[in-house]
Amino acid sequence: MEILLKEFKERFSDDLLEIHWRQWSALGVASHIRPEEKYMIDLESLISSTLCIAPRDTRLFKAAIEWLTQYGEWLNSQRLKAVARAFITHVTKLKPPLESLIEPAVFGKLSSILPRLGTRWWSNGKLAEEGTEERLPPEYEAMFRDFRARGVATKPVIQNPPLLQLRLRAIFGVDARVELFIYFLGHNQGNSNSIAKEIYYDQKNIYRTLEKWHKAGILTKTREGKAGVFIFKSKEKWLHALGLERVPSYVNWTQIFIFLNRILKALSVPPWCEDEYMLSSFFRDMLNDAKRVGKYLGVSIPEADQYPGASYFSPFALKVLEVVECLKKGQKDLSQSHTPK
Repeated sequence: MEILLKEFKERFSDDLLEIHWRQWSALGVASHIRPEEKYMIDLESLISSTLCIAPRDTRLFKAAIEWLTQYGEWLNSQRLKAVARAFITHVTKLKPPLESLIEPAVFGKLSSILPRLGTRWWSNGKLAEEGTEERLPPEYEAMFRDFRARGVATKPVIQNPPLLQLRLRAIFGVDARVELFIYFLGHNQGNSNSIAKEIYYDQKNIYRTLEKWHKAGILTKTREGKAGVFIFKSKEKWLHALGLERVPSYVNWTQIFIFLNRILKALSVPPWCEDEYMLSSFFRDMLNDAKRVGKYLGVSIPEADQYPGASYFSPFALKVLEVVECLKKGQKDLSQSHTPK
């Protein structure tokens, strides 16, 4: 089975936008698209990805900003900066302009609209390479300038299973303990380093919290490795105590959104957007990222060496569509998912 480049671009773009709309709809944004029901929403990852995809759907951008201006108390501003770093970081193996997804200035501009972030939120937060000027791209300048609230945002119902992150923030506070608890809902064990990378927090802070939870009897600890491995054996008791009857499926949305946005960018700029051979070369560079995302969803990504030249385009593109279809429809049972290596 093969797919034409034009069809792939249309289907991929439409499906990726729908995934974003489903999540914002679950958060309380008025939309005709059915809200997310299966996957746990990661607010900081969703914001970062929405900023990346904003030029393709300004209505989505404005709806998201309106929601944030009203319900920004749920946002973890320090974690947003850490997640933003993952979106902004240059990937040296990729050719310009594919090496980065979004300019740091776009995140910096948020502080001018969201008072909760404060004017110093992005200070000392320059994440571009040395010598790179932080200029707001014209299309973003226009979107921020023209933003007006339209009354499309309503209060999130945090009892809704996909909003578990927000519900836990109401219980634990807007800090690392929430993401740490979520991590152990989707993983059986972990060390401070692997957990910090997975949830985008400082490793030392995570280690201190893990040790406190160990002393409190929430976690058990084995002496594997230098820092030890922590195990969450009382998961069911905690779920019952917190009144969590149904736990949504966990995936690493930051990794997934970065991968999908890189695909989208390649489909948007020449020569990649016009050439299956160039896209095939790009897909080869993205193979490890694709495999990591595929493991979350049970999607097997074909090896590049089986398809010479431009022949790799269709097999890879069809698997990417399978990934977004899984995310859109929630077909996989990921309640016991693990961290892809």
